[in-house]
Amino acid sequence: MLRCGRHRCERGCHEGECGECPLTGRRTCPCGKKEYKGVACDVEVPNCGSTCEKMLACGRHRCPERCHRGVCVETCRTVVMKGCRCGSLRKEVPCYQDLVCERKCQGTRDCGRHACRRRCCGGDCPSCPEICGRKLRCNNHKCPSPCHRGDCAPCPLMVSISCSCGETHFEVPCGVERSQKPPRCPKQCHISRLCRHKSECRPHKCHYGACPPCKLICGEGLPCGHTCKQRCHGPIPPPNPEFTLRPKKKQRDRHIESTPGSPCPPCQEVILIPCRGQHIGEERPMICSRTVQFSCQNLCGYLLLCGNHYCTKACHFLELTEHEGQEERCEDCFLPCQKVREPPCPHPCPLPCHSNDCPPCKTLIKRTCHCGSMVHVFECIYYNSLSDKEQQRVRCCVGTCHRKLPKCPHLCSETCHPGECPSSNQCTKKVTVRCGCNNLKKDWICQDAINAYKKAGRDPKDITKTQFGVGLLACNEDCRSKIKVVDSEPQLRKAKVTQSVVVDAEKVPKRRKRREKVRDIRNASKFQAIKQTVWRYFLLLLICLVISAIAYYGYKGIFLLSDWMNKIEEKQQRRRYPRV
Repeated sequence: MLRCGRHRCERGCHEGECGECPLTGRRTCPCGKKEYKGVACDVEVPNCGSTCEKMLACGRHRCPERCHRGVCVETCRTVVMKGCRCGSLRKEVPCYQDLVCERKCQGTRDCGRHACRRRCCGGDCPSCPEICGRKLRCNNHKCPSPCHRGDCAPCPLMVSISCSCGETHFEVPCGVERSQKPPRCPKQCHISRLCRHKSECRPHKCHYGACPPCKLICGEGLPCGHTCKQRCHGPIPPPNPEFTLRPKKKQRDRHIESTPGSPCPPCQEVILIPCRGQHIGEERPMICSRTVQFSCQNLCGYLLLCGNHYCTKACHFLELTEHEGQEERCEDCFLPCQKVREPPCPHPCPLPCHSNDCPPCKTLIKRTCHCGSMVHVFECIYYNSLSDKEQQRVRCCVGTCHRKLPKCPHLCSETCHPGECPSSNQCTKKVTVRCGCNNLKKDWICQDAINAYKKAGRDPKDITKTQFGVGLLACNEDCRSKIKVVDSEPQLRKAKVTQSVVVDAEKVPKRRKRREKVRDIRNASKFQAIKQTVWRYFLLLLICLVISAIAYYGYKGIFLLSDWMNKIEEKQQRRRYPRV
């Protein structure tokens, strides 16, 4: 307890007396502007109500708040004009805030390699914190020291060079191993060969890299059936994986190519390859691995499916092969059937070319009867299978023969029959015979009239049916008198005909009058012709005006359209590239 008896000492443990109470003596308000006398230490002093005005932590401004207890505000918010550290920017900011610009320092650090790149640097660039990382002279490692000037220190590591089996080895500084030769090991190589001659090859000493190649003949069977006659090209065993020296790129590529299980090279045997159509005498010598199917200059020549013709295509495959992998069929026969039908028939077979027998001909054929009055229709196979007698019997119409006799105008009276009519020389039909003036007439037998014509030296074939029998009888006196009367009548008729012609000639002026009337009507319609001509000129003028108007407004419209399109393009450009 302090001497006042009301407060306790707040100092740390110390020697001697604690001293007087700090609240005794002169008492003031928290800001120290107003003094209160006679106030006990345990009584709280009131605030004076004026501005605090204590110096803030910035050391430039005072507290703007009213009198208060406790510590003043640490952050001074008075706005002042400040400059950044590099001096490139001045700006009004609160007093408690440091002004830092966005400019990065372009100066180099003490290493002389890297730029400072610190934002708003005042010129005191810090030391470079990066690792050097430059490749050492050994070309195997990088410098682990901080970034520095000058050359790097030499590599402190040592490299061990050993043989393939690891029995012989020595150490050299890192970077010198490239110029060192590998140690010679007297022991035999422990790597076993992978080719098929491993039991026949001689042993060799320990070495780096791949084993020497086998010098024996391969002798391995190829898929084509021949044996490989090249030098052994079997797989080469890979080098020791713990080999310390770095192999060159050529050696590395060589090891990659010589992988175990490499196949044999293509077969080089010379064999004879036939053409695609397997023609005799068209074989060609080729290397087994380079065989190519070829077509000779011959035609295919194989029998087509029809069994009648041969393929005329160029030489091609006939069945599935390994070379082409596809089947090329012979051409299809599109020729018509050329077989002779049985029984023989003039009609061609309707089917395309085929190997089996042709179907029976069902074509309908027409055959007239013997007299020509009826047409019979038969199937070709049925009609041709009949004998000649049966064909004659089938063609008969079983009616009267309608053929005309050769020497008279009458028809045959026999039943329809082949060949000549039997009654052509003995026609017994009645014929009316007349005289030359057709006044006398008698009934004769046709055969007698024919004999009469023959006696008169005339051929009955040249006489028409209407004139047959005319002139066979002689005219008498009655016929002559009638002929004179008949001769006078035509003269009277001729006079009448001339009178009728004169009467017709008198009617000719009436036709002329009609023509004159038509001319008068045409002359009277001249006004209509003028009217029609004016109307035509008016229509022509109207068409010209319409065409000129269309041309003018169309030409003007093109310019308006181009102006409108230019305005649209300007608007689009303004939208794409607006002015800032």
